[in-house]
Amino acid sequence: MNLIYSLFLLALPYLCMSQAPTREQIKEVADARKEVKRMKGEPFPDFELTTLDGETYTKGQLEGNIFLVNFWFTRCKPCIMEMPEMNEMVEEFKGEGIVFLAPTFDDEQQVRKFLSKRDFRYQSIPGVKDFCQEVNVRSYPTHFVVNREGIIDRVVIGYSVTTVKALKKSIRKLLK
Repeated sequence: MNLIYSLFLLALPYLCMSQAPTREQIKEVADARKEVKRMKGEPFPDFELTTLDGETYTKGQLEGNIFLVNFWFTRCKPCIMEMPEMNEMVEEFKGEGIVFLAPTFDDEQQVRKFLSKRDFRYQSIPGVKDFCQEVNVRSYPTHFVVNREGIIDRVVIGYSVTTVKALKKSIRKLLK
């Protein structure tokens, strides 16, 4: 069952297309997942991202803070499924100085329409397809927990019943 679920997650970006993914596309996504996993312990890439509210975040500006980056998109069923738990996590760590960022390749209009119907308490950052590609994210959701020095402490790809538990464990460790 885990194998089937893993293959589903690998093919997820292509399921939104009208045709089935090719073997080459599935291999490309699998290779990208491996590359993203290998980023643990590496510096998170530099960025300048602007939220729906017009607030701009840069990696340098966040130095000294723990931050979570959740790559998602509006038609991603696993992304939507995890949102209530992600919102609870934001509330749990409120006042701890943790920044929750949610970049997506979806444009501003799509994200605003989506958020008018659903609650998501991360800072949504629309229209950053190039940034998603730069970080090599091809499976959604993909989460990065970044420590106060800007180093990736944990990478969690996909959604399962243990996703939020793993993210919280990493945050608690970094808060000590």
